[in-house]
Amino acid sequence: MASKKKRPPSRPQSGSRPAAKRPGQPAGGGAKGTGPVPQAAKAAPKAPKERTGPTRSERLAAAEAARRRKATRNRFLVIGGLVAVLVLLVVTVTNSRRSNDAVVDKLEASGACTYDTKTDSDSGPGNNHVPGDITYKTNPPSGGNHNPSPAAPGIFTADTAPSDAQIVHSLEHGYVAIWYRPDISPGELTDLQSLANRSIKDVLLVPRPSLTDTPVAATAWHRRLLCQRPDVAALEQFVTSYRNKGPEKVPH
Repeated sequence: MASKKKRPPSRPQSGSRPAAKRPGQPAGGGAKGTGPVPQAAKAAPKAPKERTGPTRSERLAAAEAARRRKATRNRFLVIGGLVAVLVLLVVTVTNSRRSNDAVVDKLEASGACTYDTKTDSDSGPGNNHVPGDITYKTNPPSGGNHNPSPAAPGIFTADTAPSDAQIVHSLEHGYVAIWYRPDISPGELTDLQSLANRSIKDVLLVPRPSLTDTPVAATAWHRRLLCQRPDVAALEQFVTSYRNKGPEKVPH
């Protein structure tokens, strides 16, 4: 029996041969999938970033608001400080007046002495030093223009007494003058001398014949005590209360 001859495999008909697969072409791609993939199809456009902070106008508005708050706070602080200073000044003046009123009550307690604040005016600091004699309207004087040279404290007689203008300068330095009419009794004069010796650094004891209405008086800067008799307790209280209270602070 003759052997059967093997037939070669049949070739596909023309046009039925599958196209070769190209790089980048998806499997099973047809005719439309044979070209290159467009770039736009590979990456989608990125979404815009969301804003997370304030804008420039918002920052400027916030800074302006902060500046206004700070300015308002500073104004309130300044006003508060001024009010506090004013209150302190009012309280200080009120307390000073009350304290002086209490002193005056003690000075006038016996009924022998009267307190007042009569004084001559002056030309102001730096212009109130006037050479030569000065006549004062207030007797005894407690202020006003005065001699450039102050008098020292001490016990004086009619022959050694300084001029009124020198004594007034001493009052400006915080000294106290005690004036007496020369016709007081020897015992009263002794009492006054003892008082002056107890405060010899602060007091000038001076005879004054022109004291017609009151035999004894005491003066400090812009303060006076006029006594119908030598009330030593009142005079000593006057010295204690008003020594070193002149506008020019001079140690003594």
